[in-house]
Amino acid sequence: MYAQRPPEERIDRYAGPYERWVFSEELGRPYAFPAIRQPEARHMAAILEGDGDPSQMKDAETRLPPLWPPQAAGHAVTPFVFRNDNEVDLSPDRALAKRLGTLTAPDLSPRVRLNMPLDAASWVETYAPETPAAQWRRPARTPKAILGVIDNGLPFAHRAFLDTNGKTRISHLWLQSARALPSDRVPVGREITNGEIDALRTAHGADERRLYRSVGAIDGDMPEVGRLLDHHATHGGHILGLAGGNGARLPGPELGDDIQIVAVQLPNTVAWDTSGFGKEMFMLSALHYIFARASEIARDCGVAGELPLVVNFSYGWSAGRHDGRSEMEAAIQQMLARRRQVQPETAVVMPTGNTFDSDMHARVAASDFEEGTARVGWRLLPDDRTSSYLEIWLPEEFDPQGWQVRLIPPPGSGPLTGTAIDISADPELDPVGDLRRFVELERDGHNLGQLSVDFHRGSRWRVIVAMIPTAETGTDRRLPSGLWTIEIARGHGTPIGESEALYLWLQRDDDPRALGMGGRQSHLEGASGMVRGFGCLSAICSAPDATRVAGLQGGTGQPAAYSSGGGLDRLSGNPVAWGAQPDFAALSDQGPSRPGLPSLGTISGSGARLVGTSAAAALASRWMVSNAASGKALQDGLAPLPLLPPGDARILRAARLGRGRVPIEL
Repeated sequence: MYAQRPPEERIDRYAGPYERWVFSEELGRPYAFPAIRQPEARHMAAILEGDGDPSQMKDAETRLPPLWPPQAAGHAVTPFVFRNDNEVDLSPDRALAKRLGTLTAPDLSPRVRLNMPLDAASWVETYAPETPAAQWRRPARTPKAILGVIDNGLPFAHRAFLDTNGKTRISHLWLQSARALPSDRVPVGREITNGEIDALRTAHGADERRLYRSVGAIDGDMPEVGRLLDHHATHGGHILGLAGGNGARLPGPELGDDIQIVAVQLPNTVAWDTSGFGKEMFMLSALHYIFARASEIARDCGVAGELPLVVNFSYGWSAGRHDGRSEMEAAIQQMLARRRQVQPETAVVMPTGNTFDSDMHARVAASDFEEGTARVGWRLLPDDRTSSYLEIWLPEEFDPQGWQVRLIPPPGSGPLTGTAIDISADPELDPVGDLRRFVELERDGHNLGQLSVDFHRGSRWRVIVAMIPTAETGTDRRLPSGLWTIEIARGHGTPIGESEALYLWLQRDDDPRALGMGGRQSHLEGASGMVRGFGCLSAICSAPDATRVAGLQGGTGQPAAYSSGGGLDRLSGNPVAWGAQPDFAALSDQGPSRPGLPSLGTISGSGARLVGTSAAAALASRWMVSNAASGKALQDGLAPLPLLPPGDARILRAARLGRGRVPIEL
């Protein structure tokens, strides 16, 4: 049973539904990723939205990562890390609530999103962000463009990233979760620059894995680095190779010495956890780092102004607003808008996602309500060892007074309490930031789930249902598997309009093999046309200026079966697009019998294949940065899509593939 807390120890006053679930021992903490289950959370990552100042946190050392532009008046979202060495004899959620409470001020109401705890060994004791990089060297050729890559397991010593003189083209690298040096230009982890990479390659010769161990890029004692680069292949190695490598396994065009690379290696949990929780600080600080180091390269190479910049960001999650106004999307949009004022050839390239055929999205229209209630099935599979999440988003500015969401469990589940939640604020919570309400789903006093409501960013109501695993996990709790029914009842409230809808998304529940978490993907079931693939784009790629890349199947010209599509509604019988749509497509499968694309393994000379729209985005980034270095517009030369098959509607194809395709074949 969820115990009541004093107001100053209620994490739900200062943070959102995911934080309450993940950090509370009675709720979802026993089933979270290992990094989140650390016994003490003295080093933490977080983001702060709006005009708040992280330095207001009392009894804590707070740090900002390198931000771009450094002289900006303010950021839509500020990533930061903090350390508190004071002994706090409280559970993690209570201790974090007390610390977050010190961020508030009479004239501020900041929204705080807690992220993952940090390994104490990754905390840099002397953070010196303004210090010049001692081992950075100026490239032999003046750069004409910068490629940024954000991913995991980056094989930065691979020969595919050498220039024609045998020197690395990777100018700067930030290993965000590596064991820290005593002093560094990044607040956590370690920065490595081109001169150090070249010296390491000389010292270690062909033994690249020994090189990685020497700098902490392979470190079994640091779980967020781990032994990923001991594996044959990594997601990051594949993406870095497709976007920025040269070699026999890689596509053209060959990238010249005038394209420099700035890369950020994310912590393993950030890369692998697909719930959407705990990533924003690391991702936003990675973007800021790449923007800041691109400015540094231009300055130190005598380039007037900013260089063209293409950032490949092959990550995302499935549930969210999908309207461009989440914290991540607002931050990405602000950064793109600011940089394009001084350098129009700037892009953040993102995959559309891989969930089109996974039944993870549903649209509930006014016509789906019968006697004031709409129903959607949520099938939770047996032997799922991780938490499962469902989000329901109401129309923006819609007043849901009188509305309620109810859960109907599978037959044989026994008597449950907390199966319904009103879509309204809890008057007793007195939250800082968004209005919210919480209800615990319980059986015999044991928690099975959490129902929550929040007025997200003060503009749109959201319902989240979080469930514990359906497998035995060593606790005394297990969720009944089977078909749960989500009932959305409007009660005496105002109906939604004929052109409005409620949107449901599930979070992905992938199982990273390196962790063996045992996740099994749930899915939605509903009336014909309710559950759909259209509208299942990645939840962080809807910023207006982001570049969204879909996956194309070679040989057929058809969308890859998994490639997520833009939103479509049917009004008066005709499909009408809503929300973000793919900008264009690139190969993600070589053909019906050749899934995926070839790229690099972790060691020079090795290769691997990757299936998914991440590969398509990397291919697009390669093409765009090559254009920039040639003095062309980023999307110059976009090829037309194949002719429409008979009876295929143009708007349906645009929702899957956008307006063209990257002219790179494999």
